Amino acid sequence: MTSNKKDKSIKNKEKSNKAKEKKEKAKKNDHKNKKISKIKEKLQKINILAKEEDNNYTFKEVIIITIFSLGLGFFTCFSFVKIFNNGRSVFFSDDLDKIADTYYAIVDNYYGDLDKDELIDSAINGMVSSVGDYYTSYSDSDSTSEFLETVEGTYEGIGCTVGMNNDNQIVVAEVFQDGPADKAGLKVDDIITKVDGEDYTDKTSSDVSEYVKNSKNNKIKLTITRNDEEKEITITRTKVEVPSVFSKTYERNNKKVGYLQISIFSSITADQFKDKLNELEKDNIDSLIIDVRNNGGGYLSTVTDIANMLLNKGDIIYQLEGSSGTKQKKATNKNGKDYPIAILTNGNSASASEILASAIKESYGGYVVGTNTYGKGTVQQTMDLGDGSMIKYTVQKWLTPDGNWINETGVEPTNYVELNESYYDNPTEENDNQLQTAIDLVTK
Repeated sequence: MTSNKKDKSIKNKEKSNKAKEKKEKAKKNDHKNKKISKIKEKLQKINILAKEEDNNYTFKEVIIITIFSLGLGFFTCFSFVKIFNNGRSVFFSDDLDKIADTYYAIVDNYYGDLDKDELIDSAINGMVSSVGDYYTSYSDSDSTSEFLETVEGTYEGIGCTVGMNNDNQIVVAEVFQDGPADKAGLKVDDIITKVDGEDYTDKTSSDVSEYVKNSKNNKIKLTITRNDEEKEITITRTKVEVPSVFSKTYERNNKKVGYLQISIFSSITADQFKDKLNELEKDNIDSLIIDVRNNGGGYLSTVTDIANMLLNKGDIIYQLEGSSGTKQKKATNKNGKDYPIAILTNGNSASASEILASAIKESYGGYVVGTNTYGKGTVQQTMDLGDGSMIKYTVQKWLTPDGNWINETGVEPTNYVELNESYYDNPTEENDNQLQTAIDLVTK
């Protein structure tokens, strides 16, 4: 009898434990399901499709977890929720619960007012910054808009730049050739006093730029002063191409030298370079100087296209080294150039500028004149986060045609020339000893 009671007691205890475990498991699953439901409610703006449910979710909030999951890898037990983004599976792991828990704990319980967009921006920025790579970064929608406007080379505006003079007046600094401002008659050094009838004499050039950029008006009326005479100029806002290639010619030793300055490698720079180079060649140049001083880079595809115009078929432009090995990018142009080429560089020549400089130096056999370049030997890729913001992350190393990695050392010039101090006091072509050295080299 004692034994039977004992067995019965053990069975009851085991039954009780199983019931308790079942209850805890149900509670845990309920908690997880609530979390999934909460995410599904929150993520409503972008086309990310959950396989289990035909619901739509925003990428902005989910990116907090998905970016972090890239750092943890895919070795964990995935049991949270599976989402498809552009045909790719994105998993949420139990290991990432604390990120969602923290976010919703703050959003649901914080006693004060919260800006959820700012909270998410800060979270993403923190995760991206923790990678420890200077070039891996996060940009909010405003910063992204400015970045894309710069690298795309086009924007909605009137086709001019403005600045401040010594008298704190807003002046026209540059008028883009054949742009709307140029066609309307705006001139460099015009003083802007009013914009659409509003007095701007106590405002700044940035105020003018912001107004024009964000204006809903199709036409912008500027009141300007020119030679002490007031004029009104109406300019139509339209899509404007930003010039990034500038040309001229020099003559020395009975030879004609073409000169092309590249300010940035935007998406339209290669076309501008091609047009300007064709004009120079029609003018029968004997040699070419390319100036990338203070050019911080731009699109890899753009510098590839430009180098391809100069190098001969089969010449190596650069090499890319990644997880799958090293691949060479070779020129495909059957009609490469055969005249002397020099490229001007300084410490602010970076990225795409360094790719072009090393290609001219090592594959073309040209001159690199100036000082060592910046030393950026990596390639970045961008990802749009759906609301105008983006992340930029390093994906590869690039190597010179000879296989050199110039990261943090830069491209070494064939002819090292520091800019004369006199140039800073009087910035003229005659005082630009780097330019003058390049002209001497290509005309000797």
